[in-house]
Amino acid sequence: MTGFTRSKLVAVEKRENGIYLAHGILDDHVYSLEVHIEVKVPELTIKSAKGVMKRVTTPDCVKAPTILDGTVGLNIGGEEFNSQIKKLVGRGGCRHLADLFLECCKSIVPSVIQTSWKEARREGICKDDFLRDLLQNEPLVKDMCGAYSKDSALAKRLGVAL
Repeated sequence: MTGFTRSKLVAVEKRENGIYLAHGILDDHVYSLEVHIEVKVPELTIKSAKGVMKRVTTPDCVKAPTILDGTVGLNIGGEEFNSQIKKLVGRGGCRHLADLFLECCKSIVPSVIQTSWKEARREGICKDDFLRDLLQNEPLVKDMCGAYSKDSALAKRLGVAL
C-alpha cells in the first residue's frame, strides 16, 4: 500500500515594536523545509525572511532561501503580492517554499486582528463596533475569509456595505 503524509505547521507570535514573526514548517517523505518571516505592522511590510531547505529534490530548491532576501520590503497586503512571491520564490527556487511563505503571510493577518480585538476590548469597545470598523476600514480582511465578505451574514447583521 502506497502512503503519503505531509505535515504543515504555521505559528505566529507578536514581538515588540509592531513586529510579528511567522514560522512555517513543511515536512513529508520528499521535502523538509522551514521559513521564518518578520512583518512590520501596521505597514504589513516584510522586515526579514529566512528559509532552510533540509530535504529537497532539485538543485534549484537549494538556492531558494537566498532568493528570500528579495522579499524584504514587500507589502503582504498588496494586490500583486501572491504573484510576486510565486514568481520570485516559486519559479526562481522552490514552489513548496513559496507556498509555505504565502501560508505564513496569510496567518499574520488573523493574528493582528486578534491582538487588535484584545486591545479594543480593554478599551471597552463592543464586539459589533470592532467588527464594523474592521470590515469597513481593513481591505485585507475582505478577501481573507467568506465570513468577512460583503454577502456574509456578519456584514448584513452589522449593516456594513462593502
